[in-house]
Amino acid sequence: MPLIPLNEEDIPLGSALPWDITDAEGNVLLEQAQVIDSKPLLIQLMKMGLFRAAPESRETDEKLDVAGNGQQAEVQISSLAQIKLTPGDLVQLQTLSTGNTERYQVRMIGYHAPISLIVSAPLSQGRLVFIKEGQQFLVRGFVGKDAVAYKTRVLKANLSPFPYLHLAYPQSVQSMRIRGSSRVSVELVTAVTSSAGQQAAKIVDLSCGGARLLSARPLGDKGEDIKLAFRINPSGLDVYLTISAKVRAVSKEEPTPAQVATGVEFVDLNEQDRLYLTNMVYQNLLKDNL
Repeated sequence: MPLIPLNEEDIPLGSALPWDITDAEGNVLLEQAQVIDSKPLLIQLMKMGLFRAAPESRETDEKLDVAGNGQQAEVQISSLAQIKLTPGDLVQLQTLSTGNTERYQVRMIGYHAPISLIVSAPLSQGRLVFIKEGQQFLVRGFVGKDAVAYKTRVLKANLSPFPYLHLAYPQSVQSMRIRGSSRVSVELVTAVTSSAGQQAAKIVDLSCGGARLLSARPLGDKGEDIKLAFRINPSGLDVYLTISAKVRAVSKEEPTPAQVATGVEFVDLNEQDRLYLTNMVYQNLLKDNL
């Protein structure tokens, strides 16, 4: 049974309880309609840790925008334990208040089921964002090849020994398998080496298996083998890649026909380069599209 931790302010002193109060194991301590009319008694009870059963959620009835693209997708409902988020995973917090859809990227620190998740406090332009306790968020992230999403609220915002948040442990998590061909928009300057020599181009979208480039001159004929050299920054780490690719499509770019668009497929990727690219693609999906 999912439980919600209670603060002193949650419990109506001198009034009938609107729900059963339990301990952390779900054992009922005070039944619904009982009255706590003593402040000292309430303080003593709070030291034990008080909880109530979470209300039945409609998350299983309404599909969250797991992929963050405004479209409903085929999703699976599971528990956070099945998803297996690990410390260090990047997740995104999206505010759920009306007219405010700010998004912040934070890291998972850990969790204590079934009470809370612990994440780093969000920053905006290098400054700590003020987060109110009780504020609701939609959390999105990636685990392996799955995009996951769940609703939560802030239980506690702490500043010591470093800024971090306690988020309510979700009753359920929705997940969606990300296609291997998922592409993200980027702007990466690359040096392209072909049979005609070397020239500069710009990668404008990227996937784990290929890319689309813009250049002033053709980079090669369809079917030609070329090499790309460019820098990426997955998880804050500068990585220089030199990747073999095969030209799969060449066209004039509209509305700027002076530029040539070239679609390439990566070939003979080693595991390390594939890992770097996957990290880069997922990081940008999380940052820009979720």
